[in-house]
Amino acid sequence: MIFTKMAHLLENIFYPVIRGVYKIGLGILLVMMFLTIVDVTGRKFFAAPITGSYELTEFLLALLVFCSIGYTQIQKGHIVTDALVSRFSPRTQAWIDSVVYAISLGVACLLTWQLAAQAKRLWSGQNVTGVLHLPIHPFVIAAAFGSLLFCLVLLVDFLNSLEKVRKP
Repeated sequence: MIFTKMAHLLENIFYPVIRGVYKIGLGILLVMMFLTIVDVTGRKFFAAPITGSYELTEFLLALLVFCSIGYTQIQKGHIVTDALVSRFSPRTQAWIDSVVYAISLGVACLLTWQLAAQAKRLWSGQNVTGVLHLPIHPFVIAAAFGSLLFCLVLLVDFLNSLEKVRKP
């Protein structure tokens, strides 16, 4: 019961934030589509592509991925192969889920930590993009934040799986 209570507390606090960040990601997708359409049209018909559109698309794509990864985990939309695991008892499945969520959480925490460290290095080094001279660190900070939200969803899933293991 304690794991469920902790999971529900985290859900109530962070899931609205994750859904809001996901909606920002949808806006980023629209901007990317519009940017690509205008760039291709300008390049093809007017011989005037948008300067730095490739650069912007790269950064926007990274933002899109990290804005949506937590929400995708909430929806259980990531790829799962359970051909073998589905044949086990529910309790064994819960044990396997607990181990998988623990490992996933560990890897996601390492990713978040390294993204934050990279953002700090980029910030102190005043690194900018080659064409538009945009600072790089805000995009990496946003990616670290999205990765942190993903960690929180994995933590909720881990706590829920522990509760299933505890049940007789």
